[in-house]
Amino acid sequence: MMQYFEFQDENGACFFEIRLEDRIVRTRSGQKGTPGITMEKIFRDAGTAAAEFNRLTKEKEDDAFYFRLGDEYSL
Repeated sequence: MMQYFEFQDENGACFFEIRLEDRIVRTRSGQKGTPGITMEKIFRDAGTAAAEFNRLTKEKEDDAFYFRLGDEYSL
């Protein structure tokens, strides 16, 4: 499962990607056009990893600066 968010202002665009793979939650973020920085956290079970994935996704959804691809957005 994956969620992808972007942030854009007059200075440039950034991205934040969250991936869930069984017990692993990977986040990748950085300036668009770059590979970004990847961080990985391994949890003791898939349920705990899913809860962290949901928490991170909700955090970005509630962030006024980030939007999901497909969401309406205007600068």
